[in-house]
Amino acid sequence: MTTNNRRKFLAAGGALAALSAVPKAEADPPRMNGLYIHGMVWNRQLAAPMNDWLIRLDARVQVPIGNEPQPAVPGFATLGDDFHDAVGSHVELHDATLKGDQLTINGTITESKTPALIGQTVRIEGKVLGTSVQGLTVTIGTSVFGGAGLLVVIAIIAILIA
Repeated sequence: MTTNNRRKFLAAGGALAALSAVPKAEADPPRMNGLYIHGMVWNRQLAAPMNDWLIRLDARVQVPIGNEPQPAVPGFATLGDDFHDAVGSHVELHDATLKGDQLTINGTITESKTPALIGQTVRIEGKVLGTSVQGLTVTIGTSVFGGAGLLVVIAIIAILIA
């Protein structure tokens, strides 16, 4: 009987020690998808010189998984055109959502070879189908460009360490 009590005491003490070593979590960390998008958009109906731009888009952003509201981790994007240098811009992405198969990303141009583009809002939208983004739309200020893109899921779950 003494051995049995000792085992219970040691087991209880070990459990308490283990619990005290685990940091207390405030809440479950948000689950995120890291997305990388590569695409090309254009709009021949715009006024010159934008009607001649064939914009290459590369974007990286974190998108919350699930229906619960969670802030997106900011991302970044670049815009470019091999022939028209004026397109060259860096975009800071502020938020992203993936509702069903509809992807929406919002940001602002922070640097550009065209000073008039700095500060312009950027909206990236499209329908995610497997590894492609159908109906990819990039809106820069009020100018809308359409095309298509590829989507790569970089990480399934990001773990936040307190």
